[in-house]
Amino acid sequence: MSPRAFGIALLVALPPALTLTPLPTADSHAQAGQERAGVSRGALLSGPRAAQAAVAIQLSLDELVAAASYVVVATAIEQRSQWEELGGARRIVTYTRLSIDRTVAGQPDGEVWVRTLGGVVGDVGQHVSGDAQLAIGAQAMVFVSKVGSALVVSGMAQGHYPVVDGEDKPRVAGGAGARRIAVRRLAASPDSGTVLPRPGPAISAREQLVGAAIDAAIDTVNQAWKAKHAQK
Repeated sequence: MSPRAFGIALLVALPPALTLTPLPTADSHAQAGQERAGVSRGALLSGPRAAQAAVAIQLSLDELVAAASYVVVATAIEQRSQWEELGGARRIVTYTRLSIDRTVAGQPDGEVWVRTLGGVVGDVGQHVSGDAQLAIGAQAMVFVSKVGSALVVSGMAQGHYPVVDGEDKPRVAGGAGARRIAVRRLAASPDSGTVLPRPGPAISAREQLVGAAIDAAIDTVNQAWKAKHAQK
C-alpha cells in the first residue's frame, strides 16, 4: 500500500467530533424550554444518538506493525482529558496511562500515556467514532505509534483489541458434564466507525486477531513484527 493510501487508511486525518454541551444551569427557563422540546440536560450529556465517524480502510497486520513503534498487552489505569489544538481545530483529547502486562513486540519507553480523540472536560464532552475506546480497568492488546511528542493507537480503533473471557472446546467429549477451559481472547474495539473493505488479496488484521486466543494472537503479531522489521 502506498504512503498516501496508508495515510487514508489510518484515519481520514482528524475526524469531526460530536460536541455535547449541557444546558446552562443558571437559566431555568431555557432549560425548561429545551425539556418541553423533548431534549433534557441528561440527554445532552448522555451521548449522541448519531455521531460523525472516521472513515478508514481495513488495515492488514503487516500495515499495523509497520506503523507501530511497539505492541503491548496492557491495562488502562488512569485517564485525564484536556483541550488541545489538533488539525487546525480545538479538540478534547484523552490521555490514558497503560500498565504494561506483557510486551508483544518492540520496546516501550518507560511510562506509557496514549492519546485518543474525545473525552469530557468540565461540562463539555466530545465523542469521535472510530478511535480506540480505552476503558479504565480493561486489558487490551494495543498497537502504539509515535506522532510528534504523543503516543497514539496505530490505526485508531483498528490497533485496539480488548481482551475478553471466552471458552475453549471441552477437553473431554460427551454430554453437558464435559469440562470446558476458560480462554482469554481478543475482541474488536467497541466503536470502529466506518471501515471500508480492503482491496487486494491480503486479509485484514481484524480478521486475523478478533476471536483469537491471547497467546496465539501474541505469536501471530510477534511473527509479523519480526518478518516486517527483518526487511529493514
